[in-house]
Amino acid sequence: MRLTLFKISILLIIIGASGTGVVFSEAERVTEIMLLKQNESDDISMFFEANDIGYHKVTIPEFEGQGVFYRIVDENYDTISKGIVETKMSIRYFDVKETGVYTMVMTNLAQEKMNYEVEIGSTNAIIISIPAGVMFVGGLLLLFASYVKLKNYRIAQPDENIR
Repeated sequence: MRLTLFKISILLIIIGASGTGVVFSEAERVTEIMLLKQNESDDISMFFEANDIGYHKVTIPEFEGQGVFYRIVDENYDTISKGIVETKMSIRYFDVKETGVYTMVMTNLAQEKMNYEVEIGSTNAIIISIPAGVMFVGGLLLLFASYVKLKNYRIAQPDENIR
């Protein structure tokens, strides 16, 4: 089997995508199920390294149109991110500037008790850049290989004088 530029680029894309999935799946995360009454709050915390990207996922199994208010705070209780989750599932990201413990504070906005499945975790942004770079190089090679193939492609035209 002869390796062409096209096959190499597809192989690099597959390796990069697989590596990205492995790095992301091995990242640290904390999951908790919260049962909150009206206007009640609860929190979930996790340690993050500097210059990372954190994420939080909130799932509301019995969603009926009323949401939950959240705040991401650092160790000094400075607000990093805040908002209202008004869908059955929400995933959002936040920048981690300094190493330390970051806390997600949830406040129920519904009129009745609600269950919330909350996950907070790291994306390993620094480590994930290596397989993402391999995938990017594979994509560029794929574009170049496609251009080279299409540049030399000719369409056969029938003779105009045939009757």
